[in-house]
Amino acid sequence: MIAQFPFLQALTERDRRWPRLALMAAGAPVAVMLLAMAVAMVLSILTGGEVFAVSDLPRLRRSAVYVLQLGAGLGALALAVMLAARVIFARKLITWLTAAPHFRWGLVGWGAAVTAAGVAVVMTADVLTGNGQFAPPILDPGSGLALKLFYVAAVLIGLFVAATAEEVVFRGYLLQQTAAFTPNVWLIVAINAAMFALAHLEFDPAALAARALAGAAFAWAALRLGGLEFAIGAHVATNLMIALFQAPMLPEDGEVTGGLEDVFGEVMLAFYTVWAVEITRKMTRLMGPISSRA
Repeated sequence: MIAQFPFLQALTERDRRWPRLALMAAGAPVAVMLLAMAVAMVLSILTGGEVFAVSDLPRLRRSAVYVLQLGAGLGALALAVMLAARVIFARKLITWLTAAPHFRWGLVGWGAAVTAAGVAVVMTADVLTGNGQFAPPILDPGSGLALKLFYVAAVLIGLFVAATAEEVVFRGYLLQQTAAFTPNVWLIVAINAAMFALAHLEFDPAALAARALAGAAFAWAALRLGGLEFAIGAHVATNLMIALFQAPMLPEDGEVTGGLEDVFGEVMLAFYTVWAVEITRKMTRLMGPISSRA
């Protein structure tokens, strides 16, 4: 069944060998630790020891610095995992990113655009029904234009790196590694969604459901479109819309909680993403020669 998905065609017998998996299980954490220590040292020097931006800086500036640091940390983690995989499984790094000859930046932009539109509809519905408040960080009356522009640039860069890192690890390496041991696509998607939700370490039912739905939709996008490009764009857009129009990300943020209305919105977004993916498959200019044959 998985033979119809070009993104899984890079799998080889090496991906199924238990000694290599054991080496990956031991080597990847070591690589992550070493690279994370290097990044932490650099960030500590650059921020005067305030690695998590806990200071008396204005809220938007603290959030901007924090998001940049978060992106650096997650980027280092993903880079370490993929370098370990590159050495252990003897495959080109791009095979965990796309089945296309080149990374499709147009597909990233398209994924971001259609997802931003869907998230905007859900946010507007939340405000109109009284479940959300309209207090966009980019319209913060206590912040000047220069700070707002810095905030927008910082969250765009930081969230792009962070979202790309998560997609590379979850929809790149982990999704393909799961597919090496089962031909059942629905099981592959379900495992990926569960791992993505649990990895965020926020166990409120609404938060778990939201991330599992997003993870499943992004996994479907990677499989159907032959790469991570659309999912990266969609992931970035989702986080960016929250950072710009809902609330800034801060290190002291508590665990995400929600109710049935929040889960309903995530269900709608997941179905919308799947619909957008199926429409995108027919866009030959964006897709190139790569698409699932189902």
